[in-house]
Amino acid sequence: MRYIIMSRRTIFLFAAAVVMLYFSIILFMLSPLHGTKSAYYGNNYMNHFGFRQIPSVNWCHELRWQSPPSPHVVALASYPGSGNTWFRYLLQQATGIVTGSVYMDYGLRVHGFPAENVTDGSVLVVKTHEAPPAHSDKFKSAILLIRNPRDAILADFNRLHKGHIGTAPKSAFKRISHDKKTEWWWHVRREVVSWEALHRAWLAGFRGALLVLRYEQLAEDPGPPLQAALAFLNRTVPQESLECALANKEGIYRRRNKHQNFDPFTPQMYELLDAAQARVAGLVARRTRDVTTRPPTRA
Repeated sequence: MRYIIMSRRTIFLFAAAVVMLYFSIILFMLSPLHGTKSAYYGNNYMNHFGFRQIPSVNWCHELRWQSPPSPHVVALASYPGSGNTWFRYLLQQATGIVTGSVYMDYGLRVHGFPAENVTDGSVLVVKTHEAPPAHSDKFKSAILLIRNPRDAILADFNRLHKGHIGTAPKSAFKRISHDKKTEWWWHVRREVVSWEALHRAWLAGFRGALLVLRYEQLAEDPGPPLQAALAFLNRTVPQESLECALANKEGIYRRRNKHQNFDPFTPQMYELLDAAQARVAGLVARRTRDVTTRPPTRA
């Protein structure tokens, strides 16, 4: 009898551990970038689960859906690590209209981006890291946000290891793969090709109206790129809304550089990066010269 009682207790403890693990995974998926936040869908949103509080985002407007929905869906395209989430945040701050995504990021969905996985005209723009659909006119126009390949590839490596705003430890850059080369080496070799291919697809293959923005210009002075995007989207916002967005430009969606004076790139890597960047710069110049970019027409 004692053996049976102990077995039931063991089963109970095992079941309890499984339940705790399940809810831990759920909480991890819903936790944001670096911690959790309750007040993201408007300044009065409360955390009904009673989890710990972290500093809130000061929204300039309570977020809302685009109404009536636009028949023209606008892509916000970029290579990962190029400031897409941050720029979505700035657009939401300036307009109060939610932005969508072709992805479902649960952490973002509950922390400032309720329209994750929404790709229709009820959102202002739709985030994508993909090439334009080959056999679809899903996107009538697009904003292409370009960041130099060095910083974009490094940012994406950080994201893969530590999420949207975390930084990979230095040890991650030294981890050896099966062929005695570092995982970082393989990441750069693979992603520099992906970086160039994505921009080539939008610059040379997309036939809709296209606005090209530089991340470096956005980071230096967000005002002009944000105003250019709003004009492209045929969105007129009050001056106080623009000023509020710029006053709260940092938000919580930008990664801080924790490794000062640390450069994981080799001279050979820089050769690959420089060559790819030069080819894409040529495509940008050609697109600017050959295609007249115009904002989408709203119904």
